[in-house]
Amino acid sequence: MKLVRITFQVKLVLLLVCVGTHAQTGSPKQFSKDGLTFDYPGDWVIQDDSNQDGQSLALARADLDVSITLFVHRGRITPDKLPDAKKAFIDPYVDARMKQFIQSGATPQQAPDTSEIAGQKADGVAITASLGGIPGSARIYWALVGQRVVVLTYFGPDKQQKQFAGVWDTVRNSIKIEAPKSKPKP
Repeated sequence: MKLVRITFQVKLVLLLVCVGTHAQTGSPKQFSKDGLTFDYPGDWVIQDDSNQDGQSLALARADLDVSITLFVHRGRITPDKLPDAKKAFIDPYVDARMKQFIQSGATPQQAPDTSEIAGQKADGVAITASLGGIPGSARIYWALVGQRVVVLTYFGPDKQQKQFAGVWDTVRNSIKIEAPKSKPKP
């Protein structure tokens, strides 16, 4: 009898966690534009600041301090050109995030980090700091996906980053980049 009660309690807790997670993230949606596709929760809003150089998207919710940003360069490169891309626009982006922390009065620390984007190994950095006594970070990762450089940033207080790690995982793991459609030759 005791085993049945424990099993029931475990199932109830799992059900509540699943319902709570769904309530926090809303019904799933899919972004699809210019060859870039990824999934995200329906209650998160996308701000699209894309231009001719790249697709620049920010995902956030008005009631949270955590956000996810994506930058997907429109140019196609080979793996041997990734170091050049890193120097051209990834390193300046990382430096700008460090400066944001400093301008906010924090003393940021930067350390190498790794993750995965679309199943590809992604190099990155974790910039950690405490703002107003609240620890947080900007975790920045980059990888070559479908011959396009993808830069993902997970920014916000540590507590919210942990709480919404499932959203981060959904976005970074669902990214797909279509090969450009070749134009028929006359």
